[in-house]
Amino acid sequence: MVKPTRITVLRGQPDAAELAAVTAVLLALARRGGEPGEAEKAAYAGWTVKTGDYRPPMARPGP
Repeated sequence: MVKPTRITVLRGQPDAAELAAVTAVLLALARRGGEPGEAEKAAYAGWTVKTGDYRPPMARPGP
């Protein structure tokens, strides 16, 4: 399995040009990698699918 890619902003806020450059690199890497296999697709689906009782944090009652 390929190491996960992560981006960390060390200082300040990235501007539009920096975000565009990072996006271009990530898209190029994604295209180069090809389609993931069925097992990998299923693994991603397992943690992205929310259950029926899921509520976003803002919807939870306060103390």
